[in-house]
Amino acid sequence: MFNLKREHFRDDYLYRFYQYGDAHSKIPSNLSKVLARKLDMISAAEDINDLRSPPANHLELLEPKENKIYSIRVNKQYRLIFKYENNEVNNLYLDPHSYNL
Repeated sequence: MFNLKREHFRDDYLYRFYQYGDAHSKIPSNLSKVLARKLDMISAAEDINDLRSPPANHLELLEPKENKIYSIRVNKQYRLIFKYENNEVNNLYLDPHSYNL
């Protein structure tokens, strides 16, 4: 289990949301429930492959692959981005994924 702690998060506001349920302007209210569930999934995972299910996570290894940076989808716009190395999650943050239309 990854057991997320403060040092695994890049941003304090996201850690406080995960640990205490604190609201923040960077977390839209309609995202709260799904975001909490996704953070719980990451914390409970035994290894990176556990995050492949459900398929809606869209676990993706980002380029360049040697950096070992992954993302999972929170919703159509937001992603949780993190580094996975030595069976540990680090630098976890919420990214408002922007599309170039």
